[in-house]
Amino acid sequence: MFKKTAVALLGASLLSGCATIKLGPSYDEPLKEQVVAKVDDSDGKVLMIPVEGTISNEPSKGFLDSSPGLLDKVMMQLRRAEKDDDIKAVLLKVNSPGGGVTTSDIFYHELKSFKKRTGKALYVQMMEVGASGAYYLSLAADHIQVHPTSLTGSVGVITILPNVVGLSDKIGVEVKTYKTGPNKDTGSPFRRMTPEDDAYLQGLIDEMANRFYGLVKTERGLTDQQMASIKTAKVYLGKDAVQAGLVDSVGYLSGASKQACQMAGAKRCDLVTYRFDANVNANAYSPNMANGRVAPEMNLIRTNLLSPLTELRPGSYYLYLE
Repeated sequence: MFKKTAVALLGASLLSGCATIKLGPSYDEPLKEQVVAKVDDSDGKVLMIPVEGTISNEPSKGFLDSSPGLLDKVMMQLRRAEKDDDIKAVLLKVNSPGGGVTTSDIFYHELKSFKKRTGKALYVQMMEVGASGAYYLSLAADHIQVHPTSLTGSVGVITILPNVVGLSDKIGVEVKTYKTGPNKDTGSPFRRMTPEDDAYLQGLIDEMANRFYGLVKTERGLTDQQMASIKTAKVYLGKDAVQAGLVDSVGYLSGASKQACQMAGAKRCDLVTYRFDANVNANAYSPNMANGRVAPEMNLIRTNLLSPLTELRPGSYYLYLE
């Protein structure tokens, strides 16, 4: 009886358009700290922040609501951590194939700025994958660790531009374009690319890639010979990534908190996360900033299994596509 009444009330509210129903956390509420791993006689805290999914600041759309974009979420947590002197280090739990060129660069810049302002250590633990743009932002860390089977690397840029000229010709559709300069519609899906177009766009991509290469070489202290292999945009498994000079160690998340604590000059640190609602069962592998009791996103089209392919728009990406 209760279930039928609840469904009826929800349906009536949706149809009337005059009610606000909260099905998940409100993202304008203060973040709450939760200890997920307590140690005896701790002399500091390590804050774990997940960086998961495609690197973007696009809000994540739910059934009746949306949550902040990835960059926004991380910045919320860094801002609070900046005010807490007991937090000695930030542990980024990275699980991402990369994403937008500009957002990846902003991530890197903000992480470097956070370290400079606070003096706090930054430690990266890569999970399944930490490639391309995810590796780009990880370059801000004092130490990068991967699991034995983590994939990282894919240093480079990819630009995806669809072209429907052939299809338009087949179905008899003509698109008329009016423009003010020869390059104004470069990359348009409604006309064939010229050699000049190809050279122009390749030049832009090369410039983006050179910035990436420069950061890798500088931050990791690599030689030209090491960079020659990395520039092929190949991905590396754990120990191979260490040998290539891309990361510092192979290990597990279970030990990363202790290492981050000691790297920051403390002896024993509690591992903490920030959440909007407490989860009494939370551990190092639990998602942050969400209530564990909230139902999964009710969207029949969107699925993480197809991401990032389903989310890509025409543009340039630091992205590893499996």
